[in-house]
Amino acid sequence: MNILVTGSSGFIARFMIPELAAQGHAVAGIDKRKGPVFGDYFRFVHGNILDEQAVDAAMQRTDVVIHLAAEHKDFGVPAGLYHQVNVDGTELLLQCASRLGINKFMFFSSVAVYGDRSTPTDEMMTPAPVSPYGESKLRAEERIQIWAAEDRCRSATIVRPAVIFGPHNYANMYRLIRSVSRHRYVSVGNGENIKSVGYVENIAAAAIFLMHRMLPGVDIYNFADTPHMATRDLVARIAKHLNVGLPPVRIPKSLALACVYPLDIIAKVTGIDLPLTAKRIDKFTRPTHHQADKIIAAGFVPPHSLDTAIARTAAWFQADQDAPPEAT
Repeated sequence: MNILVTGSSGFIARFMIPELAAQGHAVAGIDKRKGPVFGDYFRFVHGNILDEQAVDAAMQRTDVVIHLAAEHKDFGVPAGLYHQVNVDGTELLLQCASRLGINKFMFFSSVAVYGDRSTPTDEMMTPAPVSPYGESKLRAEERIQIWAAEDRCRSATIVRPAVIFGPHNYANMYRLIRSVSRHRYVSVGNGENIKSVGYVENIAAAAIFLMHRMLPGVDIYNFADTPHMATRDLVARIAKHLNVGLPPVRIPKSLALACVYPLDIIAKVTGIDLPLTAKRIDKFTRPTHHQADKIIAAGFVPPHSLDTAIARTAAWFQADQDAPPEAT
């Protein structure tokens, strides 16, 4: 098949595109920044998904669209930009797909559409986003639902991943690994909160698995690797694979938030994305438990265990820790 991957210079695409090619697919990509150099099987369009001409050029001769491109950073992004990129950009892609007769569309949404939940989520749970990012992803999902309903030949798959990590990503998991590696990690709270995560090679494999099983209509899948670990267990696994110890002292969450609250003010005033803020501590210590039983029941088997995934990421970190951070 001919497959278009939006956000083709991004983290997940780095692993997905070679695997698509290995299965015999021709792959095109569109991104506003240049990324990894793939093989002759890859056609790249340098452009923004908000640019109709660039989108039209990228979509030529396409059978399936895998839509990864998004505005997703958790700092310094105006709410309007989330909507513009994640909602309007998705709408433009759908309009172009309709014009060109493309009937298969896979969208990478987010578990952020569920909002803050104290109980595990599944695909039957009603979304209730609490952030501009989560709201924009849900609005984009709604546009896809409308697009699919307009023609009974159209197939749409919506994937809602938990936090995705792995080599070449410098976001949340990288920051956690770095703090553990440098003996700067401090345990906050009791560490019993579940943190669902997913490994990049597993989510890439899952997307391809679902792509081959697309049927008319809309299907929604959560994605997270198992076992779902409590924060303290996740950190312990990281420390094990880094071969470092962890400090035995834990501090109450309320005290930690009080200590770092001034950093939130500094970040807001200066516009600097500080690695430690009250918002990030609160997010890290809240449960984010997202069940992904549906895709497993469909027959998907992750190529890597979660423990192997953490080990591979830790090994990459140790080999790469002197490299400058990339855009994520």
